[in-house]
Amino acid sequence: ESRPGAGAFIGRGFDKVVLSSNGLGAALIFFLMVLINADVFGRFLFNSPITGVPLIVTMSLVVIVFLQLADSLRNGRMTRSDAILGKLFVSRPRAAYGLQALYHFAGIVFTILLVYFSIPLLEKVWTANTFAGLEGQFAVPEWPVKFIIIAGAVILGFQFLRLFWRDLLILSGRIPMDLERVET
Repeated sequence: ESRPGAGAFIGRGFDKVVLSSNGLGAALIFFLMVLINADVFGRFLFNSPITGVPLIVTMSLVVIVFLQLADSLRNGRMTRSDAILGKLFVSRPRAAYGLQALYHFAGIVFTILLVYFSIPLLEKVWTANTFAGLEGQFAVPEWPVKFIIIAGAVILGFQFLRLFWRDLLILSGRIPMDLERVET
């Protein structure tokens, strides 16, 4: 009986990070639903809206996207055109996995660029201690959003790397091709 290696252990740990990030995004969605409904009822029943709801919603949407991107990619729900790829998986699976590997490699490159260009923005809002909103009414610090963008992009980049590595293993014959489904 063989025991899973360090790679499997790390992979399971990373899967937990991805699932936790996705769960935080889902919890934030639930929080926003409650907040928006409370704001609507406050406006309707008491003519008193909750201060800052539009700003919280606007900032939270970006956060939710970056918290849930890696899980979307891991589960094959990332937006892409599967028309050509789907046909290739049926007729020329090696070509399909090669094209998919290029897609995953491009994802790695784009997430590296996103992180690279986002770090100075985080440094800027951190050192300047900038806030979004109106001073004296409702303002929130900007750095947590910038930090989550970077953290989410790093997690997404590692998910792209895992899928790219899997594609390379399939193309090298080290793991069998899955011809029954198209995976991202």
